[in-house]
Amino acid sequence: MSLVRTAMGRLPALSPGRVICWAVDLRCPDRCVTALAGILSVDELERAGRFVFERDRRRFIVTRACLRVLLSGYSGVPAAAIRFGYGPNGKPLLASRTPSSLVHFNVSHSADLALIALACEVPLGVDVEAIRSVADLLDIASRYFTAAEARTIASVPLQERDHAFFLCWTRKEAFAKALGDGLSLSLDRYRVSCRPGEPAEILEIDGSRAAAREWSVLDLRPAPQFVGAIVMRAPAGPPYLLPLDLDQHVLPYLHV
Repeated sequence: MSLVRTAMGRLPALSPGRVICWAVDLRCPDRCVTALAGILSVDELERAGRFVFERDRRRFIVTRACLRVLLSGYSGVPAAAIRFGYGPNGKPLLASRTPSSLVHFNVSHSADLALIALACEVPLGVDVEAIRSVADLLDIASRYFTAAEARTIASVPLQERDHAFFLCWTRKEAFAKALGDGLSLSLDRYRVSCRPGEPAEILEIDGSRAAAREWSVLDLRPAPQFVGAIVMRAPAGPPYLLPLDLDQHVLPYLHV
């Protein structure tokens, strides 16, 4: 892995076809949450304040502040000075028209784990889910997924069924986020692989295998009992999945 010297010290270099994904443990003490909140914008703090549960407010603050520090590391812009724009469906993007705007990112979280995925030049989508029991799992799959996906999930051994369901879910969600306009393409218009142990890929888009081959799906195993996926419309090698340590990688750089 090649490294570059940045405002955060030495970070993995971003280059075409390389995806760097940071895993963030969202469980942190009050002192960290307070410090991290200090670099958020007014609108981000207002958004945090709208969460009903304190747990969700803290998770949002930690995730958004970590994103700011990582983007600061690659762009040289102070973390608190990063400015975001938003796509038509709310997908955040860098608002600046500088070389740093070539850095694309996407964020997802489930339970106490967040993923922050970064790439250059090509938009991407990331999703992560804790594997858990889902009531009416097969009914949900038959209603929202393709018929072939629902059959695959139903055909796997019972003890692997939750795993298969969330493989399907994360790959579909990551694809929708990569599009940036996922609402325009319903979940049953594209088919993904979802049998545990098989390669991660988009198999068809509106029945077209050729269209599906334009996209890369990167499989993630960020923690025990979690699955995730990154999708981008470009060839991509295996992602670099790295732990983001708040004390080492984030807190010392809040004001750079």
